[in-house]
Amino acid sequence: MPQRTRAVAGVPATVQEVVMSGRLARRRFVGWRTKDDVAAVQAAISRVGLADRSRSSVSEMSGGQQQRALIARALASQAELLIMDEPTAGVDHDNQESLAELLAGLVHEGTSVLLVAHELGPLRPLIDRAVVLKFGEVSYDGPVDAVRDDEHSHVHRHGGEPDRPDGFSAEGIWR
Repeated sequence: MPQRTRAVAGVPATVQEVVMSGRLARRRFVGWRTKDDVAAVQAAISRVGLADRSRSSVSEMSGGQQQRALIARALASQAELLIMDEPTAGVDHDNQESLAELLAGLVHEGTSVLLVAHELGPLRPLIDRAVVLKFGEVSYDGPVDAVRDDEHSHVHRHGGEPDRPDGFSAEGIWR
């Protein structure tokens, strides 16, 4: 699942169409959707709370709704592992809480989740292992309880800006 909604921004597609694209890897022939595809898409859309918006244009939805559409697309693939890059970035607190509840249910059902996050927020109670990078190397690997939110530093490198002398990476780190 991509970090932000750039994957769907400006795409004239409905929620249903975006979520159906998550089924492409399961199809034998492009363009031929099965009853299983339709059922998986409807279930994924309902699970993220967008059943009433399934025919809405994704590009006209809020950032939180777009993020939920992308999550539904990942759910429709019925993968055993979800890889998420900053799933709460640019999403309001209520939608972050909804995402945490959704992920808790998926993990309870046996889905594994690997995520990159600069800020844990509502996802913190769900994380059973944290791997922290500093200067491109693992500086911590263990329970999330030992990682404090107030130790977080997030630095971005922009447009040719030189590397910082303090060693912060472009992706951000825990120090």
